[in-house]
Amino acid sequence: MEGILDWVRSGLLFGIVSSVILMLCPNKSYAKHIGLVVGLLFILVMLHPVMEWMEIDEQTYVSYIKDFFAVSSSERISDQSIQLYGESIAIQIKAALEEAGYSIDDLSVEVLEDGSVSRIHITFGDSVGNVDLVEQYLHEIFGQEVVIQYEGNG
Repeated sequence: MEGILDWVRSGLLFGIVSSVILMLCPNKSYAKHIGLVVGLLFILVMLHPVMEWMEIDEQTYVSYIKDFFAVSSSERISDQSIQLYGESIAIQIKAALEEAGYSIDDLSVEVLEDGSVSRIHITFGDSVGNVDLVEQYLHEIFGQEVVIQYEGNG
């Protein structure tokens, strides 16, 4: 019975301290981020007696949490970096083609997980005079043979 009272007491004490921290927050835009961290810490405070009851030591629990966040953050970073890489390539190609006199309506780049470009989709605004120059330019950028599939209206 005393263990349950200690558990409730620690939860209430943490709640009071966290509400004081949120009130002292200088900028209210930080309040939701601080609230998220405080909420995660509250979960850990409430799980602590359960971990003691299941006889899970702190080192095991802490290492599990660190590994979990390390794996999820590295996956998220790699997905974001691949997306940003594709967007930067698209911006560079679009700028170079527009500088060469081509009218570009849309340009998208598909990047594989290893960082190689698998496909570039370009929608030209006007008719394209010479796709050989575009093919040569893309070959110089990527250093490999580029095949252009041209679809036109007429």
